Amino acid sequence: MHAPSHARCTLHARSHPLFSYGCKRARHVIVSGVANKARDKQQKKSVVKVTGITQLSNGKAQHFGSAGNPIEERHEAEPNTSVTNKNITDVLKGLILPVGYPDSVTPDYLAYQLWAVPAHITGWMGSSLITSSLLAAVGLKAGAGTAAAGAASIRWITKDGLGAIGRLLVSAGRGGTIFDEDPKRWRLIAEGFTTTGRALEIATAVFPQNFVLLAGLGNFTKAVGKGMGGPCFRIIQTHFARQNNVGDVAAKEQVWEVVAQLIGLGLSIALLNGIEATGDPTNAVWAWVVIQSVHVVLRFKSLGVVQFPSLNQKRSCVLINAFLEGQQLPDVRQGNAQEVLLADPVNCTPRVQFGCTVSTSFDASNQTEQVLALAQLYNSEQYMLIWRDCRGQVLLQDTAAPIDMLRALWQAGWLAQQGIENATEDNLQQSVNAMQNNFDAFLQAAQAAGWDTSRVVIRSKGDRFTTIADS
Repeated sequence: MHAPSHARCTLHARSHPLFSYGCKRARHVIVSGVANKARDKQQKKSVVKVTGITQLSNGKAQHFGSAGNPIEERHEAEPNTSVTNKNITDVLKGLILPVGYPDSVTPDYLAYQLWAVPAHITGWMGSSLITSSLLAAVGLKAGAGTAAAGAASIRWITKDGLGAIGRLLVSAGRGGTIFDEDPKRWRLIAEGFTTTGRALEIATAVFPQNFVLLAGLGNFTKAVGKGMGGPCFRIIQTHFARQNNVGDVAAKEQVWEVVAQLIGLGLSIALLNGIEATGDPTNAVWAWVVIQSVHVVLRFKSLGVVQFPSLNQKRSCVLINAFLEGQQLPDVRQGNAQEVLLADPVNCTPRVQFGCTVSTSFDASNQTEQVLALAQLYNSEQYMLIWRDCRGQVLLQDTAAPIDMLRALWQAGWLAQQGIENATEDNLQQSVNAMQNNFDAFLQAAQAAGWDTSRVVIRSKGDRFTTIADS
């Protein structure tokens, strides 16, 4: 989930025992000590009546009084290396599998590797074809003269310089935080960037006169893909380390990749010799198209077998919908299989956007009145949910934990399941009551199906609000 930004909305309030809407307190399964302490503290508060708000976003604050108008602005285990008395099978297992396999890794580890290795092989074959085409395009076939070599070097350096800019753009800022929630999706998106970059590079075989443009853009696009794919792969690699043996898993990953590299390079030599014998360098382009297509399919297959037991927004939607329909919750393997890899989480049913602001969630005409009413309705929760046009917008308190986002998603699922398009205040109250009465049972069912409910990873925009009660 995104680390919360400093943006927040402050709700100024005073005690008011009659303005309660009959909110029922929820019983919670222990998920996070810090989160539960925050929730316990919140539940012990007296019911309050909100009389003003302060919305902070992007470093600026707007204060609203009871009239609903802005009144001011401010800025604010050591491995065993002995091979004595071991047979060949044991030696090979020791070379390519983590110590303690299969107990030391997750069940999906080997299936992933069996798809990833041929993906690596085809990747190296494609790289070899691209390298051959690039070298031909910069003029190295023309001879070893000083002028030709100098021009080729300048072109190659220009190409690499644009690639460095691509890596810088991806690494800068906070873009990496988006990978935690959905690494499989972003790894596939990264593969799309890489494939596009390679296509531009291989095109230099057909258009050598445009080498700097094609190779530069290709290297830039590949660098973007690499910058996105690297963090995603680290998340997947850490997932495999069931016994916190990340170093061992990473070391064995190198073995798998080197084996695939050697096989790929060997096949590439044979392939390049065959293409050279034809006398037509454009055949390398068609060979690359076939190989890269196979590579992308293999990459998709390898990611499809990864089974995360954590709850991101897409997998949570799968579980919530099954629970609300009275079905048995899918286990980790089934839930990951139902997750649409390339789908945007906010477009999964129920459709919910987290970390919204007052300005984007409420009508400007009676903004303050709506916020004060909802703050009262959600007095016992760490969020406020608005349901409009079959979509949910969630405003989060600054103390909201990931489990609170899961509660909001459950409530949105209930509204969607009831077929409510635009929720009234009564609809929202009913959905809050339903969530508070059934959420514990949902968590218990998820845990029984093998899901790790202590690891909820849902991304939000980062805006937060705080409630303050007068003493």
